[in-house]
Amino acid sequence: MKDANRGSSQGRNHTWIRSTLVVSEIAFACVLLVGTGLLVRSFLRVLDVRLGFQPERAAAMRVDPGRGYSTQAKRNDYYAEVLRRVNAIPGIQAAGLADILPLGGDRSWGVKGKGQVYKRGQLPETFVRVVTDGYLNAMGISLRAGRDFTERDTPSSEPVILINETLARTLWPGQNPIGQIVDQDKGRRVVGVVSDVRHRALELVSGCEMYLPMRQTNNYSSVDLVVRTSLPSAALASAVRAELKSIDPNLPTNEFRLLQQLVNKAVSPRRFVVILLTGFSAFALILASLGMYAVISYSVARRTQELGIRMALGASAAGLQVRIVLHTLRLAGIGMALGISASWMLSQTLNDLLFGVTSTDPATFLAMVLTLSAVAAIAGYLPARRAVRIDPMTALRAE
Repeated sequence: MKDANRGSSQGRNHTWIRSTLVVSEIAFACVLLVGTGLLVRSFLRVLDVRLGFQPERAAAMRVDPGRGYSTQAKRNDYYAEVLRRVNAIPGIQAAGLADILPLGGDRSWGVKGKGQVYKRGQLPETFVRVVTDGYLNAMGISLRAGRDFTERDTPSSEPVILINETLARTLWPGQNPIGQIVDQDKGRRVVGVVSDVRHRALELVSGCEMYLPMRQTNNYSSVDLVVRTSLPSAALASAVRAELKSIDPNLPTNEFRLLQQLVNKAVSPRRFVVILLTGFSAFALILASLGMYAVISYSVARRTQELGIRMALGASAAGLQVRIVLHTLRLAGIGMALGISASWMLSQTLNDLLFGVTSTDPATFLAMVLTLSAVAAIAGYLPARRAVRIDPMTALRAE
């Protein structure tokens, strides 16, 4: 009897250890699933943001003028010829030039409207873009009011400027910004208002932006040709290079970049983290499910005789299955309770990586609970189903 009691005690100790391991695995899987769920939802929200431009079917290539174009007049002639020749290529729907592309860099100046007074250091910080006519159409940026730049916006004409909706609201709230003067380069008249563009990052709002006509300024260091086209990439590159070589045979040969690649590059760090955590979460979920299955299977195997007695005394197979599955769900419930507490604390550290969701997002936590509950139910059901198929007489003879 002492030996039997010792064996029973050891069996309970081993069962407790196995159950503790399963609970730990479930809690760990819970933490990873919540973290992954929050980051996946954030990633999807980032992909759904309104960029302010349309990257589909648009591409860009550096077309910096050579050293021979040393004056503004020569550079303006070069830009005009580039746009004329590129727009003449069949399949090109729009073309324009810009010094900085969205998601490709930033510079900012403090600006104000004519006659406005700001305290020192409080001027609205405004991101600057130097562009030509055709750039808005090539990028798919909407013109909300006024007009776009034209070929007539030259050094000898009135200095003009385009601003985005945010800058318009900032400088002239409740007023019509068209015709207003921006205190920039001794005064530029606002001729158009464009939609906000996410220039810095997909997760960051656009902020204030202004567009200067390239023909009226020298304040830029590089130039990108942007085209909107229906041509395949290879055909587009070949056709544009041929036209550029006819303008200046000494121009360097640059590669076209799809604007969608700029967007993909902007989200690639977030995508990497999501993929990494998804892999870890899948591994943890598999580990937890195998752990539950192993513990329940071992428990059922040790209780074969007990189950046979219960069935011989009239217990239904369905009832025994429910008892075994409920035992599995109890283990999962304990693990999830611990995991939810740990997830809530650890998710606070993810705030800087989240976008459009909170660290306590109910949908994410609910999805985690439902996923782990389903895994636990399946892990308990399989050994339970196998156990109740044993013949009661065979079970009674089992040692």
